[in-house]
Amino acid sequence: MDHDHRNLENTSSTALMLPKGDGEEKVIITPNGVGKILIREDTILANLQGCAGCGKARFTCSGVKNQWSVLCWGRQSDKKYYTLLVLLSATFVLSLIGTVFFCFTNTINDAILSNMVIRNNSIAYSIWKRPNVQPLMKVHVFNYTNWQDYRDGKDNKLHVDDVGPYTYSQQLERVNVEFDGDHITFQEKNDFRFLPNKSVGVQFDQVIVPNMPLLGLAKVLEYTNTLARLPVLSVIPFANHPDAFVQLPLHRFLWGYQDSIFDAAKPLLSIRGELKVNNFGLLAVKNDTISDRLTINTGEIDMDKMNVIEKVEGESNLNIWGGQDCNSIESTDGSIFPPSQLDRKKKLHVFFPNLCRRLPFVYEKDVEIDGIPLLRYRLPSNVFDDPVNNPENQCYCEIDSATCPPRGVINVTACTMGAPALASFPHFHLGDPRLRAVISGLKPDPEKHQNYLDIHPTLGIALRGRSSLQINMQVMKSSMASLGFLNQGLILPIAWLEMAVEDLPESLRTLIYHGTFSTAAVQLGLAVTSIAALFVSGICLFVLLIGRRQKPCAIVKVPIETELKIEQAS
Repeated sequence: MDHDHRNLENTSSTALMLPKGDGEEKVIITPNGVGKILIREDTILANLQGCAGCGKARFTCSGVKNQWSVLCWGRQSDKKYYTLLVLLSATFVLSLIGTVFFCFTNTINDAILSNMVIRNNSIAYSIWKRPNVQPLMKVHVFNYTNWQDYRDGKDNKLHVDDVGPYTYSQQLERVNVEFDGDHITFQEKNDFRFLPNKSVGVQFDQVIVPNMPLLGLAKVLEYTNTLARLPVLSVIPFANHPDAFVQLPLHRFLWGYQDSIFDAAKPLLSIRGELKVNNFGLLAVKNDTISDRLTINTGEIDMDKMNVIEKVEGESNLNIWGGQDCNSIESTDGSIFPPSQLDRKKKLHVFFPNLCRRLPFVYEKDVEIDGIPLLRYRLPSNVFDDPVNNPENQCYCEIDSATCPPRGVINVTACTMGAPALASFPHFHLGDPRLRAVISGLKPDPEKHQNYLDIHPTLGIALRGRSSLQINMQVMKSSMASLGFLNQGLILPIAWLEMAVEDLPESLRTLIYHGTFSTAAVQLGLAVTSIAALFVSGICLFVLLIGRRQKPCAIVKVPIETELKIEQAS
């Protein structure tokens, strides 16, 4: 037995004992003959695994009949304690950071948005340079069926028929691209292709429309003295289209036809830098021509400026209208908006080059497309109102003549090579009733004549939209005999255009779907995991710090026969 006790005495230990007590060790005898020896801190069991010794102990016994247990109480070692403390602390801090990131920030969405920044030779750049989304342009032309009877006094009103839609697909390409830090300067080029299966007729359908070059010339002559007018007026009877109205194939009217009046005006338009096409056509400047130079912010440095237009033709403001706000170009092209601007209480602005101005859009309601939640922004109903009904439009009035167009129309002469053009909603919807009173056949339809954008609330991409605007011409007779039967100032509707995105490419649908649901699921999963880890690690850390309790660190069984004595070594 002494040999066994010597082996026990030489056993190593690593854990601390209980604090030293004042009493002597006690042997507790249980009814079945099994006892436990509680060893004080000043007692050392050398080399006893799991316990630390302080002092010396010698065990003696006589006879071996029962097996006694020596129970050594102590605490975990400092090494194990601090290792666990460091691990729990690191887990707590990391889960706290994760909770803040995934619960209170849009970390994943921001990562997706950073990939939408237009960088040279990136995927985002190739998509931006030639978008695979092809909007549809639906053209409705007003066919003047009785202009001769009206001229001859047989009818007291001009009558129009809304002919259309004639539908075209639009392929946009951005050309002459130049990078300058986080800015891109470029021009746009469009290619419109006729879609017979989505149209009511064919391109050679005949339409009777106002003679727009003649009306434009009348506008120019209005500010010309009498002597200068005579040579021009003498040429008009020999023009190939001398009457107030012309009959043309639809395709020619839209995309260009030979007109001697327009040809005569080319030198003047060229000097003024306004000549962009060889033949006159209602939409000739939109097809296969180069637009003004635009400069946008890529958002690479500041995401709040992504796709914001900062310059037009090198200028940071327009110089057309009579006020700073009207001349502002701070807007986007309507395809992408900085997500920070998507506030239901704030306006969005879209720049319309054909109107030489930006238009405001206000939040209307939440909508869905394929289960994806979107924000619908709509053009305000008073956007084309006169200053009496919308004071913000005061600066859109004509400065030289100090006149404002009727409610419901806006003067865009500055964008149409000097022609007296005005824009409005189709069929003069929401306009002054007198605009429709002088022409029969106009029937506004609020459901068809909508202007809205449906925008993804986190990515800022416009997934669906519609723009419906009408082109009109105003009569300025200027002593022209061919226009004598028309009232001065009469506003003639020409055509209305509907631009709409109806189908999204599958690749874009997949991107939007994952950008909406997959990223949300990942962010939610990471947020839940972070919160759970924070909760568990916090509790464990709390227990570790305040609940460092005593517990048995080793049990050594010593066989003895009748009694066990402990002799405390000095």
